[in-house]
Amino acid sequence: MCAKGIDVSDWQYPVDWPTVAISGVAFAFTKATEGSTFVARSFSGNWASMKAAGLPRGAYHFFRASENGQAQAELFLRTVRLEPDDLPPVLDVKSTDGMPTNTIIGRMTRWLDVVEQSTGRLPIIYTYPGFWEQLGTSGHFSDYPVWIAHYTRAKEPWLPEDWDGWTFWQYTDKARINGIGGDVDINWFNIAREGAKGSHVRTIQRQLRKKGFYRGAIDGVFSAHLTEAAIAFQKAIGRPEDGVIDIHSWRVLMGTREAIAPSTPPSPPIPAPPTQPRLPVPSTVIDLLDVCRYYQGFAHQELALNWLQRQLSQSVLNEFANLWRNRNDSQPQPIRLIDICKSYRGFPHQDRAVLWLQGQVSKCTITEFSRRWRSRREPPRQAIGIRLVNACRYYQGLLHQDRALQWLQGQVSLFILQEFARRWRQQTSPQLTAIHLINVCKYYQGVPHQQESVDWLQSKINNSTLEDFARRWRV
Repeated sequence: MCAKGIDVSDWQYPVDWPTVAISGVAFAFTKATEGSTFVARSFSGNWASMKAAGLPRGAYHFFRASENGQAQAELFLRTVRLEPDDLPPVLDVKSTDGMPTNTIIGRMTRWLDVVEQSTGRLPIIYTYPGFWEQLGTSGHFSDYPVWIAHYTRAKEPWLPEDWDGWTFWQYTDKARINGIGGDVDINWFNIAREGAKGSHVRTIQRQLRKKGFYRGAIDGVFSAHLTEAAIAFQKAIGRPEDGVIDIHSWRVLMGTREAIAPSTPPSPPIPAPPTQPRLPVPSTVIDLLDVCRYYQGFAHQELALNWLQRQLSQSVLNEFANLWRNRNDSQPQPIRLIDICKSYRGFPHQDRAVLWLQGQVSKCTITEFSRRWRSRREPPRQAIGIRLVNACRYYQGLLHQDRALQWLQGQVSLFILQEFARRWRQQTSPQLTAIHLINVCKYYQGVPHQQESVDWLQSKINNSTLEDFARRWRV
């Protein structure tokens, strides 16, 4: 069971919050800050209006890996004045800014530590799976609640291996809600009750222990003993005593409101025999459509695709080739899954072909493919000496610059370029036409949505391509 909420930024401003509050929305987040200097113009109005409408509210900071973590935290703390029952602060991390992994981890850690110490709340990390697995944090942030962005038809999101349970799931960015004049992100909150398992349950266990209501194991299992502790906590804060941690119980649990625990918290049950250490396991097998969308030409991705191709019979590959090409040849030309990922553009017949193929593959094979797809990370990103936003800033129309940009355009899939065009133009509907990178540089003005769009594009290009572009740019 889940509760539905939204997140907004300057792109949705203005928002009619009283109308939103009666449209089935149970909570909301709004963008507050970005980097070390930018404050969202919509924040102060949204923040006050969300409270007035009676919605549980939260604020997020868009992290800039190229900027100092302390300075970013201080800007957020100056801007956002949290009240006791507000949702925890959110660190939105989805761009490397061309920085190496160890620098990103250090600056993230600083932001999280400073904000937690100042607010008394454990922050939430917002990210998306492909970026996080590419970043390669090795479990460094697994104790933080995760808000995962994954747009899929599956019943559960794809989780990076740092977590085995999600707290919030952003499952679309193209929803419509009364009170908002355009597309908006929709999120689920993972309501927890007896029988639930995962890292989101461990967060609940730690918080109940911290507040004096729970003395059991921090094992990620919502047991009968944890239900008793949840009921005692709900009684102390005046919530319905059902033992279910919904968004209202959770925000108080994560907040700073005092809740007086019973003098003797429920005793833990007799310990069970020691279990084997928990291994990180993805919550769902991988969706082949997501493989096409997130393919970046990494070596471990190509190895996994080649392995999957070898598991498919020739008859299945022939039928898939016809579906993919929208033809009906008796002897179709051979088809390679790697080439499929490179040429995927999100056309309806392509989606139908990929969905058909997924239906022909056994669950066992898909599970093993998922393991191989995720089994190796790209080596930590090193500074490549060039950022695409800097290319835009310093573009002078020189011949070698135009040639470098034209070359780079040819390395990026049309699907990625169309999505980049949508973000660059601040459109809500998908763009059928791509955008010329030379024109992007010509018209770049450094406004936030342009910088966000270019950083997003950079995150979709693998290191070797960026390094080659840097060499061509500097000829």
